[in-house]
Amino acid sequence: MAEAAKLLEKKKLDKEDLRILMGIEIGMKRSKYVTVNNIRFYSRHPIEETLYRLKKVHKLDLIVRDSSKNDVAYTLNSIGYDVLGLHTLVEREIISQLGPIIGKGKESDVYGCMDDNENIYALKIYRMGRTSFKNIKMLRSFLDNRKHLSWLYVNRLAAKKEFDALSKIYELKLDTPKPIGFNRHMIVMSYLRGKELAYYQNLKNPSKIFNKIIKQIKLIYQEANMIHGDLGEFNIVVDNKGNILIIDWLQWVPSDHPNARSILERDIKNVCNFFQKKYHIESNPVEIIQSF
Repeated sequence: MAEAAKLLEKKKLDKEDLRILMGIEIGMKRSKYVTVNNIRFYSRHPIEETLYRLKKVHKLDLIVRDSSKNDVAYTLNSIGYDVLGLHTLVEREIISQLGPIIGKGKESDVYGCMDDNENIYALKIYRMGRTSFKNIKMLRSFLDNRKHLSWLYVNRLAAKKEFDALSKIYELKLDTPKPIGFNRHMIVMSYLRGKELAYYQNLKNPSKIFNKIIKQIKLIYQEANMIHGDLGEFNIVVDNKGNILIIDWLQWVPSDHPNARSILERDIKNVCNFFQKKYHIESNPVEIIQSF
């Protein structure tokens, strides 16, 4: 990600280079590697220009070349895809500067970022398939039985799914990140200067935090008809004033989902068990769920 930001900052890429990357991106909807002729077609460059630009972006390590077959072909790597996403976010004036990495997980990285007005946001970048494509089962319902499963497509769908969820919940003014914008595999959202529950040694008022979390889960269920689906101490952020943000909404399900009850129970039990073990706060998950 830092490499992509440096390339854009130093203006080492021309719009013609970006068109080459976008041409490969379009071609990857059909196959992992895209032939030179198809890249020429999608980028609308003459063949000489195509070959020149391909050599340049390959030298910048934005694409990977496959020469094992008769036709030389190329595919984007993660840096190349990051370049396209960042470029669009900057062009749309959603962000202007990239900050340090503030979180790293199996499925995503999170960076600090800023816009032209010095508003500080979080930039979430999906990295589905970084370790294994076995982790994308939750997306199968809207992959439409595609024969070719591009990692670009999977990560773009993941970002869109979470951005749509945040947009729906934010309308209710609840304790979830405010969605600012998204492009490809990237989401820009509000940032709370805090840390995940799991990393606190002690909370000032754990009972108050616990009740606030349960209230938010209940309101989201009742008002937005949504269940988080993966709730726990690693996706609830708390600051030193007791404000919370419930994050990571990729695995959310609607309240009319066939397994909604069991998924809701798992979320509630995860929260109750955490506060019981660490802060000795007694609660009854069954009674809490019945109040929903």
